[in-house]
Amino acid sequence: MYDVSDHLPVDELRPGTTLLLTGPQGVGKYELLCELLATGVERGQHGVVVSTSRGADDIRAAVADRTTTDEPGLSVVDCVSERRGEPTPHDPDTEYVASPSDFSSMGMAASEFLGRADEQATATRLGLHSLSNLLLEADVKTVFRFTHILTGRLSGVDGLGIATLDDSHDQQTMNTLRQLFDGAVETRQGVDSRECRVVGVVDSPSEWAEF
Repeated sequence: MYDVSDHLPVDELRPGTTLLLTGPQGVGKYELLCELLATGVERGQHGVVVSTSRGADDIRAAVADRTTTDEPGLSVVDCVSERRGEPTPHDPDTEYVASPSDFSSMGMAASEFLGRADEQATATRLGLHSLSNLLLEADVKTVFRFTHILTGRLSGVDGLGIATLDDSHDQQTMNTLRQLFDGAVETRQGVDSRECRVVGVVDSPSEWAEF
């Protein structure tokens, strides 16, 4: 089981569970994703991140800031550094993809990292940030196919998967992508703080809780 009680209003999630993390822009979905990844790292689990908006160094720094280690066990599929002309040094735990539109390379890199962790019998948390950026690169059918393959691969290694999606997309797009996931983490800006709740993987929606 995957303990998520530090950051979500549920205690544990079964291996193979996938969650869609939704909410408005700027509400803190990325920060919550990093918290969930960091919790796994602290427990000796491996993290795999497919990033379409931030470079590998930024991802690792954000997770490390939330752990007691400067070098978290994290593999990153970096889809932005090469496009921006930033350095792409060789690193066995980083795979640089030329663009978020290269779905084939993204999928192969993520599958390789998941397979490596599975061979080492290491529990794995996968983060995909973000589906909204992928929708800027391709139509919803293409994003659906990619996400379907990725979530299937994750379930096959009994990992925990979380993908972020802004709720500004039309309802048909939201519903199409949401059906790929076991449940969702909904976020909102409350009166005094940011709040989240979990739906779909519990008998009824959890209460809204601060995060």
